[in-house]
Amino acid sequence: MKKFRRTVSVLAASCLFLSCVALAGCGDSSDGPQGDAPSEEELTAVREELQNPDHMEGLGELTKMEHYENGVRIAGDELVEAKDNKMIYYTADEKRVVNFSDGYIIDLGLDWVPDFSLSPVRTRYTTDQAVLTITTETNSYDWTMDEFIEGNFTKFITSSKFRKANNIEQTKEPYTKTVGEYTATFYNMELKDCPADVMSHYTYAFITQGESKDFWFFTLKYQDGAQVDLEPIVDSFQKIRVRGVGVYSKTFELKVPDFWSDETKEYYERLRNQDHIDWGFFGNQLEKVGMKYELPIIEQRLNYKFPVISQYVHYATSEFPVKLGEMVKEEGRQLQLTYQYTTSNNTELDGYTPTLDIYRGKCDDTLREFARQIKEYGDPVLFRLNNEMNTDWTSYCGMVNMIDPDIFIETWVRLYKIFEEEGVDNCIWIFNPFDGSYPPCNWANFINYMPDSEYVQMIGLTGYESGKQSFRSFRTIYDEIEKNYEPFFMDWPWIISEFGCGSGDGTKLEEQATWVKEMFDCFEEGRYSNIKVAVWFSGNDYNADGTISNYYAIDKDNKLFMKAFKQGLERTQ
Repeated sequence: MKKFRRTVSVLAASCLFLSCVALAGCGDSSDGPQGDAPSEEELTAVREELQNPDHMEGLGELTKMEHYENGVRIAGDELVEAKDNKMIYYTADEKRVVNFSDGYIIDLGLDWVPDFSLSPVRTRYTTDQAVLTITTETNSYDWTMDEFIEGNFTKFITSSKFRKANNIEQTKEPYTKTVGEYTATFYNMELKDCPADVMSHYTYAFITQGESKDFWFFTLKYQDGAQVDLEPIVDSFQKIRVRGVGVYSKTFELKVPDFWSDETKEYYERLRNQDHIDWGFFGNQLEKVGMKYELPIIEQRLNYKFPVISQYVHYATSEFPVKLGEMVKEEGRQLQLTYQYTTSNNTELDGYTPTLDIYRGKCDDTLREFARQIKEYGDPVLFRLNNEMNTDWTSYCGMVNMIDPDIFIETWVRLYKIFEEEGVDNCIWIFNPFDGSYPPCNWANFINYMPDSEYVQMIGLTGYESGKQSFRSFRTIYDEIEKNYEPFFMDWPWIISEFGCGSGDGTKLEEQATWVKEMFDCFEEGRYSNIKVAVWFSGNDYNADGTISNYYAIDKDNKLFMKAFKQGLERTQ
């Protein structure tokens, strides 16, 4: 009892210090979901929760407190259930973070700076030499916890073949320890041959509890020589009752580059302001035969000339499609170019990934030569880098690259700056996640991959309907995408950089045609006004034996599809 009274006394003094000094100059935040005004009884309950002495158990004398609401420091002492609350208690040598929306407490050194801006999917703490990211996760499959973690987190870092191919050293054998009623499993890795300023050391911890499906994922990365240790942080972990809900406080403000060519600026402004959709086309062998034979017949039957032509380039070649580019230019169209950091067409994921060498700074010469080729092309390019990164099937996804979406961002920014240095003034950069995040985990959420807005000018969308079983309508797919993008990108121009509806094994032709009709219904109704371009992926999916598993390609002789598409174009142009 004596200790309890001392803690409460310190708390009262700290609250006074907080309101008078610690929060001076900090603004209030009124963003986020709003609920009914709480009763006085409810306010009393949440005040007690916010200032719960149990949350300070074991701390020394408090020097100050900070209350964060919806990611912003405020002077209030009320925990509003509909908002996102965090408390930080300070002593002379450490800070304690009480994360109400994620339901945990941890202790950190005083030099760790919090970042709650993406609170629904992660919290983050940084020093000059280290970054700690924490996500709350749920085993959403009918798998054991070990199976879920291996399949959705550690699959690649625990593969000796993958580590050898990418110069990664396992610095300790994986081990577990008991933390109160929890089990913590640790993995330690190092990216070898990195510059001194690159965060090359990784420690991961998974905190699980008995048969519970819920767990916490800690990623600590740091520079060589940094004096940091994840174990004491994990040892301090405590689970608390979840109160409130995570709220995004990060915003992305569209910025138009001032170094663009006049032609690029004009094209971009036209796209942003147009009230119709420019349709695009991707087909196999476009550069060799498609532009001369396949596409003209399709366009004749649709009575429509596709303004946008799409093509892919892999790091393995890093060669601009000069012949296709010239045809696109001569015919008065625009080129969408997708560049992917892969040497295996995103197939041999357990082998070499160039992304890690780009992160190390070892590939700049190749990237510069590619930049020069695009600069020489001259015309505006819709430039899409590393699409579908928020998945587990690309060479540049987080799972393949140290379970760290930051590496995607770092290598994006590296290429962007190389383009700037080489004078590339004709690229409109597109950030294009997949419509669902795979693995189905917070750490893999698409927003964790988004670079700062100065490095992106358009937002890409991709959502397919395979046609194999029940048909998800276009509206179902893109309503969900719009809902997910709305908190961040409603002021941005959008592009469906690739999509399609298949006919399954080729027999679901009526369903496919209905899907297309309903897609055009959405556009005729004025839905998705942010979408300025939509590119149909006219290529099929194949089985391992070479047979077609799903028919996405536009078949000029498919009368149902062609009729639905032609009538849709007539209604919406």
